[in-house]
Amino acid sequence: MNIQKVLKTLLVLSLFVSLLVTAHGASAASVKTAYVNTETTLNVRSAPSTKAKIIGSLSSGSNVNVYAKLSSGWSEILYKNKKAYVSTKYLKFYTAIKVTKHTYKVSDLSYPQVSGMKNKTAEKKINQTLLNEAARSYKAYLATQAQEKRDRGEEWCSGFACNYEYITSYKVKYNDGSRLSILISDYTYLGGAHGNDYVEGFNFNSSGTRVKISDILTTKEKMEKVRTYAYNYLSKHESTSYFVHKRSDVPMNSKSQFFFAHGGIYLIYQEYEVAPYAAGNPVLKIPSSVYN
Repeated sequence: MNIQKVLKTLLVLSLFVSLLVTAHGASAASVKTAYVNTETTLNVRSAPSTKAKIIGSLSSGSNVNVYAKLSSGWSEILYKNKKAYVSTKYLKFYTAIKVTKHTYKVSDLSYPQVSGMKNKTAEKKINQTLLNEAARSYKAYLATQAQEKRDRGEEWCSGFACNYEYITSYKVKYNDGSRLSILISDYTYLGGAHGNDYVEGFNFNSSGTRVKISDILTTKEKMEKVRTYAYNYLSKHESTSYFVHKRSDVPMNSKSQFFFAHGGIYLIYQEYEVAPYAAGNPVLKIPSSVYN
């Protein structure tokens, strides 16, 4: 390939990148998070106009990533992996806390740290809690490695049967600048058909204090109201009704995991708690009206 062809190729690539950025209306760094603030639902349209085709809707309280705010009063979003538009006046924007990814001693153990908070004492408390959790994961990782080493000395252990794993990862599920929810997942494989995940919610308020389910459902009565709501939902849905036949089949106690949502919380169920392994870790939104 001569120099002229190389220059032409680079020019084409440059134009492609430019068009891609323009199509999204904003770079990833400028994406803003908002939630739908309506009494019912918000129409999603194919173009920034009330005359454009309605291609879907977003329920009140739904989180949405906004790639561009147009001067015409519309916001550009991604809806089902395609560019779409919603009216900006029905969105309320967050001032999110910055969350960055770190690894603890080994690449298999990821954990988050936060920055940009006005309350530096709260920021320090959150980071220390998350760092302590990473240190706990590392101890479990070392224990898994030690177990693999012991088992490899056994006659039954051969091939991939003893390629044990311990992996920690996380997802930010809620971040409005004053409340933060991060799900930390510990995946363990000790042989067999598949490994297992345990998911724990790390929820923080504006003072940096970790919030547990018992801080929200402060009485037995509230706990039971949520259990009843969850039972009524789970028992009627095919993916979970296989495991949920009576109200007591729905786990609900002080160790139940959750994350914040606009207008309520999401309960997190561990593998096999309410559904088969293939369902993973089901979540269920509980409106605040159920327990307040």
